[in-house]
Amino acid sequence: MRALTLNQLISWTPPHQPWIIDLDILIEQGTMMVYGAKETWKSMLFNMHLPYCVARGVDWFGFHTKQSPVLVFQTEVPQVQQRKRLIKYAMNNHITSDMVWYWSELYMKVDKGWGFSELEKEVMACQPKLLVIDPLFSSVTGNLLDDYDMGQFMDRLDSLRAKYKLAIVIVHHSRIPEHTEGVTFHYGSEELFGTSRWERWLDTIIYITKDNDDPNTQLVDLTLTFEKTRHTETKLAPMKVQVDRKTLMFRRTQ
Repeated sequence: MRALTLNQLISWTPPHQPWIIDLDILIEQGTMMVYGAKETWKSMLFNMHLPYCVARGVDWFGFHTKQSPVLVFQTEVPQVQQRKRLIKYAMNNHITSDMVWYWSELYMKVDKGWGFSELEKEVMACQPKLLVIDPLFSSVTGNLLDDYDMGQFMDRLDSLRAKYKLAIVIVHHSRIPEHTEGVTFHYGSEELFGTSRWERWLDTIIYITKDNDDPNTQLVDLTLTFEKTRHTETKLAPMKVQVDRKTLMFRRTQ
């Protein structure tokens, strides 16, 4: 693409850039990361609920989605347990869809060589428009703190985005929080564990915290904070979400 003057840029007709999640929270070929401490329901929200919202083209906590096929690559939960969760979720939410694929490989690393080739084979077979990787730390062999290692991985992901026209969502963890005199400090997306290159590469970053986990009602209250939304024109307020452990049903409360 050649250099353009202001008038040339104004008269230029850009290609259509559709979104997968409304307000350009996630655009086609875009990137998103969700992160937080352990047991903040990251996987349930982003490798189960979000994929099935996108696959059916239904709202995700009030945000419209564009119906798109989804491939979930997860290295944390054995396939037997993943199946158990999905059956419970699907039955209670009355969901059926053949547009979400789950690839469960506890020892597969996709940042180099053979592992990445296997990932590309699955992408070729399923033809998703959204790829979910969950979680980052157990999906790669490279040093999460090393700019070079993670830069290479981002380059590989960029090649998938360009070649197969897909968006990518990554589930990750936060670093150990800083405490002073009983107060916990949070420094925004700088709390992402690993190299700061992720902050620059990602379009959208969402931070999850668990506010309440009631053993009597089995209800879990979460807050999702939009710490970075590169393509969204307005600042998005934090979103309150409630999960029912008994049914794996999700709802937005604020």
